[in-house]
Amino acid sequence: MSSKVSLEIFRYDPQKDDSPSWRIYTIPYEEKNTVLGALIYIQENIDPSLAFRYGCRYKRCGLCALEIDGKPRMACHTYLREGMRIGPLSKLPVIRDLVVDRKSFFDDLKKYGLYIEKKEADVETAVEPERGARLRSCAECLSCLSTCSRYDFGSRNFGGPFLFVKLAQLQFDPRNSKDRFQQAHTLGIMHCRDCKNKCFCPNGLNIYGDAICSLLEK
Repeated sequence: MSSKVSLEIFRYDPQKDDSPSWRIYTIPYEEKNTVLGALIYIQENIDPSLAFRYGCRYKRCGLCALEIDGKPRMACHTYLREGMRIGPLSKLPVIRDLVVDRKSFFDDLKKYGLYIEKKEADVETAVEPERGARLRSCAECLSCLSTCSRYDFGSRNFGGPFLFVKLAQLQFDPRNSKDRFQQAHTLGIMHCRDCKNKCFCPNGLNIYGDAICSLLEK
């Protein structure tokens, strides 16, 4: 194995650049180094202007989701290899380099009331179905949106798999009293009925089976 490894990284600052570019960086090779480890090394030792996000460094916070060789992956949990091509999640607006705009998606949680209100919380016996428990492991990384063939950030006619996961979480929550099925249909979930992609999740969540099919059942 070579003592060095090269990788190609997407660079773009909408405030300064006319168009995106790709830049090659060469760094020392370390066994079992991750893509996140490589990005941190580049920022600390080669190019401090490189922008990316990370938090827990252990596949929990969802902040380091990127497209690696064209597929969404968690940078903290993906081993570094020679020649990797690393870019931001596609279909999402780029703030700078590998950082995408997450704010609008969490604004939607408030807009559509995707939370349990205090008045809903008084439940004597709360039993959550197994599917609901599995869906709560969603890291909110937004990777599912980048591979959804129907999703378009500029359109408000289709909520996308991230919002459907949130709706399914609530529908399975014993404290919920709102009609989450109706919300899902208002957000266009019927477009998912014949989907071939089945919603990819880098953390292994069964979005189509546990969330979308659950909301299509009624």
